[in-house]
Amino acid sequence: MLELCHELRTPFVNWVVVNQVFSFKRYEINRVYRRAVGHSTPNHFYQGDFDIIGGSSLLTEAEAVKVVMDLATKFFHPSAIDVRLNHTRVLQEIWCWAGVSSEVRQSVAELLSLIVSSPPQSTKRKSNWGFIRRQLLQDLHLAEAVVDRLQTADLRFCGSADNALARLRGAVFPDKLACKALEELSTMVSYLRTWSIVNNVWIDVLMPPTEVYYSGIHFQIFLKEHMQVSASEATLMAVGGRYDYLVQQKWSSENRSNPPGAVGISLALEKVFRLCSIDVRPPRVELNINVLVCSKGGGGLLLERMELVAELWQANMKAEFVPLSDPSLTEQYEYAAEHDIKCLIILTEAGLTQSGLVKIRHLELKKEREVERGFIIKFLTEASSTQFRSLSI
Repeated sequence: MLELCHELRTPFVNWVVVNQVFSFKRYEINRVYRRAVGHSTPNHFYQGDFDIIGGSSLLTEAEAVKVVMDLATKFFHPSAIDVRLNHTRVLQEIWCWAGVSSEVRQSVAELLSLIVSSPPQSTKRKSNWGFIRRQLLQDLHLAEAVVDRLQTADLRFCGSADNALARLRGAVFPDKLACKALEELSTMVSYLRTWSIVNNVWIDVLMPPTEVYYSGIHFQIFLKEHMQVSASEATLMAVGGRYDYLVQQKWSSENRSNPPGAVGISLALEKVFRLCSIDVRPPRVELNINVLVCSKGGGGLLLERMELVAELWQANMKAEFVPLSDPSLTEQYEYAAEHDIKCLIILTEAGLTQSGLVKIRHLELKKEREVERGFIIKFLTEASSTQFRSLSI
């Protein structure tokens, strides 16, 4: 019997468990297979996965979305890309509010996934409800009151992030976990905004997770308004979410330490290549430098670290930050050692607000220099060309 690769994540999780990995980022591009109709040869296509092991919840989800958005905007205009967010706890609360029994939730979710390809509040999505209602009533035998509530949830609670969150908060969910889920969605949206992912971010409370092992926030990224895609329909380009549960399932009970958290996103590469124009594919020239953006005091300076690391990514520099809201300097040095990062950019509250200076430190050469915040990229570009040796630091 020949076993073909159906998805890339499970083998990676097996590797994480066997090697007891607690902090890791990886990407993989490979061929995956799907069952064909009848006895035909299985279909195959290329998929790209990006995963983050460890780190703080929500920061890692936001980074996964950021990675795909940075890639997608190399090929398409940012306004052509939609980010849809949901939370498994919010979806569960909607099921309870609408009166959908646990026995039929999976079947209802499969039907509702047919309308997710259209943006919330769009004319196309509203028109699809006629078909969805018939299927829910006739095939799944749901009560009409239940179907009415599902349609009401789509109209009231699905939409742009700010509007949808305001209406969801106004609904006054009695469940504390649901309220916490709304706060997590709000925090996720704020992190995306810090990384300039502002427009076309939607909350879609009827969007089911694409994998059973996703829990917490899950997301889908769509391409719309393209020459081959009508404005009312969208092409699903990437899906992802938090899969702590999958890691926990495989974690041995003999291990004394708790399993790490895990977030991943999968990108349909062949759709990107098929829909993009050849002349918009940019060359990528990456500088031979790897930087860790750190903080010293100031409550962690999370937003400042996020903003700077995004600028470095934009300049095609390898850059990371410890995905915690307020890591100690020791934790950041340990992260640099574990990930073989030699160059640190250290932010301080006084440096940013008073002198406008940051400290750049090369651990291997034991050199450091203060640089104006606005000249960091210029300095690193010049320093990397000489491996930091010809500069007086």
